[in-house]
Amino acid sequence: MQQSAAALSPLVFRRLEHGERSPVLELFRALSERSRYLRFLGPKPVLPERDLERLVDVGCCGREAVAAFTGEEGRAVGLARFVRDAADRSVAEIAFAVGDEWQGRGLGRLLVRELAELAAAQGITRFSATVHPSNAPALALLRGLGHIERSGFVDGLIELEVEVSPRAGTFADRSV
Repeated sequence: MQQSAAALSPLVFRRLEHGERSPVLELFRALSERSRYLRFLGPKPVLPERDLERLVDVGCCGREAVAAFTGEEGRAVGLARFVRDAADRSVAEIAFAVGDEWQGRGLGRLLVRELAELAAAQGITRFSATVHPSNAPALALLRGLGHIERSGFVDGLIELEVEVSPRAGTFADRSV
C-alpha cells in the first residue's frame, strides 16, 4: 500500500542544476542491480562518464530534472527528468528512479508530478516513456498520470505516451 506524502517527511524536492553530478551518482549507488536494469533497460554495473554527462545536462533547452533529498542528511533518494522531443515540442521523454530503500512509498509519483509542473511551464503536455514490461510500478505510475495517448510494444519494451496535467500552482523548491 502506498503511503501518503506525510509518510515521506522530511524530504526536499528541487530542480537539479546543470552539471550537478553528486545527486545523480548518489542515486545510482542507491539502486540495486535490478533497479538499474529497469531504469536503464539493460545491465548498468557502473555509470560511464558519457552517460553521467548526459544525465546532468539539464536546466535549459527542454531538459529538466527534479530530485528528492532527505531533509536531515541531504541525500538524493529519487530523480525524475525529461528531454523535450525535437520534432513535437509538446512531448517530452521522461525517466525516473527511486532508491531501493524508498521504493513503494509514492516518491516516484511525487517526483513526476513536480516534473509535470516544470513541463507545463515549457508548453509540454505529454510525456513519453519506454518501460520494461516487468516494471509494474513504473507502468502504473505512468498510466495514472492521465489519458494514455498511445501504447505499444517495440523490441520487447512498452512505449507509452500520456497526456499530463500538473497540480495547480507553480514549481518551487519544497519540502513535504
